[in-house]
Amino acid sequence: MIKNRFILSYTLIFLMVIILTIGCIDNNEKSNEDTISSVLLTITFDDYKLNYSLDDIELLETSSGTGGYIKTKLLPESVVISDIIEYKGVSLPTLLDKIPNIPDQYNLSVVSDDGYNKTFSKNETLGYVDVYDENGDIISNETAVMILAYKENDLLYSEFDSENIVGPLRIAFIGDDIITSSNLWLKMVVSIEILPL
Repeated sequence: MIKNRFILSYTLIFLMVIILTIGCIDNNEKSNEDTISSVLLTITFDDYKLNYSLDDIELLETSSGTGGYIKTKLLPESVVISDIIEYKGVSLPTLLDKIPNIPDQYNLSVVSDDGYNKTFSKNETLGYVDVYDENGDIISNETAVMILAYKENDLLYSEFDSENIVGPLRIAFIGDDIITSSNLWLKMVVSIEILPL
C-alpha cells in the first residue's frame, strides 16, 4: 500500500513536471513568434542586418512635413496630383546612420511586402529629386526629404481600414507641400538593402 502511494506520488510529480515543461516551451514559442511578427523593417548591408519594430522606429529622430505625388506617366496629356498630406516618419539618412561602415557611394534597394523592388540612388535618398508645381512643371532648386513614413495625417497606418493598405511603412517625399513623381513613392516597405557602388 505504501509502495503504491510512493509510486503514485512520483508518477504525479513526473506528470506535473512534463506539463509545466510543455507549457514553458509553448510560451517560449509564442514569445518568439511575437518577436518575429513585430519586425516591420530589416536593413541589410553585406553581412550586417538590423531589424526594426514600429516601437524602435518611433524612438528615432522624426521628420514630418507635407507632400504629394504627381503621376508623371500621364504627362503631358494631363496632370494628376494626389492630395497633399502630412506625413511623419524617419528620414533615410537617419536610418542609415545606424549602419556601420557604409561606403561613400551606394544605392538602396527597397522592397515592399508584395515583392516589388525599387532602387534609389544616394542623391535621391538625400532628397535631390524632381519637384513639381501644381501645373506639372519642374521647380528648380527645390529639394525634398525622403522618409520612411509610419503616420499619415497623424494616424498610424495600422489604424487605417484594411482596404487602404499603404503601410505599416512607406517611402514618401516631404517638405512644405512638396510634389514629387509617383514613381518614387513605395507602399508596404519591409526591407532596405544598401548596395555599394
